[in-house]
Amino acid sequence: MQISFEIATHAELPAIVHIYNEIIPSRLATADLEPVSVASREDWFTSFDPTSRPLWVIKTSDGKIAGWVSLESFYGRPAYG
Repeated sequence: MQISFEIATHAELPAIVHIYNEIIPSRLATADLEPVSVASREDWFTSFDPTSRPLWVIKTSDGKIAGWVSLESFYGRPAYG
């Protein structure tokens, strides 16, 4: 199976949020305690810049979003307190 990395589009934000929310209960990759909404991630999404702070989606050869990765500045979360 081949994968590709592509700059995320706004239309892909719901898929990104869904993937993010799936990991919250395990606390393996995030320190958020509650699921986030697409609406609450709008500002987060628009803060990315493809040249300096990119947000990529990882797609399978059939175009399905399998994951995402981003570069962003550190910000505190509830579990860090």
